[in-house]
Amino acid sequence: MRIPVVVDCRSRGILPYHFRLRRFGLDRSEGKKYKGFISERKLERLKEYCREKHLKFYIDNCYGTRGSGYRARFLKHYSPVFGWFYFCAYCGKPVSKKRVAVDHLYPVAKVSKDPALQRKLKRRGIDDLNSEKNLVPSCERCNQKKAANMGSWIRKGKIGRHAWVWMLRWMARIALLLVLGYGIWYLYINGCFIELGGMK
Repeated sequence: MRIPVVVDCRSRGILPYHFRLRRFGLDRSEGKKYKGFISERKLERLKEYCREKHLKFYIDNCYGTRGSGYRARFLKHYSPVFGWFYFCAYCGKPVSKKRVAVDHLYPVAKVSKDPALQRKLKRRGIDDLNSEKNLVPSCERCNQKKAANMGSWIRKGKIGRHAWVWMLRWMARIALLLVLGYGIWYLYINGCFIELGGMK
């Protein structure tokens, strides 16, 4: 299988890298970008080379880029709870519509460089990295902590993207606080009666 790749030398001069990139089978396209189709075997070597030389590398398809309108797309498809806030998909913190961070559940940095992950997303019906199926609400703290990580973050995001999960959890917390409050109040009142009864 041959994979379409792009190497971007925008932040550096192209001369030191030109011949090596040509040996990988890439041709210079517009500006300082090199494009081409390479085998999966060569792909690992190219990744390593780009990491060494601090060159930007991604797989040239719809998965490989972060769209500019993904926030608007998310807000169009997902309404806030009670009309004014979202729950962070990772920690459940309520975040206002104005301050919500829209996060790519499967991170751009990983998907753009991993053909196996792209095939997995395709099987799950996500044909675009910026699809609403790959977007979740997040608080700023979780968004920064998650960054390009996957693992348990993906599980948390898949479950936490549903507002009813957090509504149930918050209701359970409130119910627990009410029960504890009532228990303390009941013990306090009974304690007072016992104390008054002992005084007689």
